[in-house]
Amino acid sequence: MKKDAVAYLATRKRGDLEHQKEIIDEFCKYRFTVNKFFSDHRMTSTAPRMREGYQRMLEYARENRVEHILFPGLPSLAKNLEFEIEELQALVDEGFVPYFARDDFFGYIDDPELRIRAVQNFVGYIRPCVETVKKASRTPAHPESRSRGAIGRPRALNDGQIEALITVRRSGTSISQICRMFSVSRSTVSKILADYPELKGEWKGKRSPAESAESE
Repeated sequence: MKKDAVAYLATRKRGDLEHQKEIIDEFCKYRFTVNKFFSDHRMTSTAPRMREGYQRMLEYARENRVEHILFPGLPSLAKNLEFEIEELQALVDEGFVPYFARDDFFGYIDDPELRIRAVQNFVGYIRPCVETVKKASRTPAHPESRSRGAIGRPRALNDGQIEALITVRRSGTSISQICRMFSVSRSTVSKILADYPELKGEWKGKRSPAESAESE
C-alpha cells in the first residue's frame, strides 16, 4: 500500500520544476502517493525554514499528518552543508521521515523507524566533521609552519580536512559546494578523490542542464 507524502522542489531556472517532478514521480512508484508539491525558486543558499514554500510544506504536513517528505536530492535542502544537517535533524526530531529520489544513501526506504535512526546516525557522524572544517577555516596557518618539513608547496588540506572532505562528498555534497567549503580548487578536490573513483566520477562527463543545475 502506498504511503501519503508531500514533495519539496528547489528550482534554479525554467524547466527545473517539471524535471524534478519527473524524478520524484519515478521514485514514488509502488511506494508513495504525493498529496501535494511545494517549491521555492533560487533559495538554496537560505536556511530551509526561512523559505516560504518550505514553510507551507511543513504546515501542510503537520495539519494533514503526513510524515513522509520527498526531495529530488539532498542538495534540495540547502547549498550549505551545515544547513542541510541541521534541517535533517529538525525533521526527524519532529517525526518526519525525509527521502531523496537521487543518491539516497540512508537506505531503509520501506522501514521509517530504521531510516530515521540512519539519518540520526549520519547527522551525529557528520556534524563533528563540519565543525572541524569551520575551525580550520578560522585558524590561519602559522608562517613558520609553511617553511618547515617537506620541500615544495604546502598541502592545501591537512589529514583531518581531507577525511572530512571525503565524508561530505559521500553524503552527496556537490564538487562546487566542497570547493567553497574548503576554499580549494576543483583540481585539488580531483587529486584528493583520485583513489575514490565512485566519488570523483559522479561530476565528470556530460550531464543535462537540469541535472547540472541541481548538483551545483
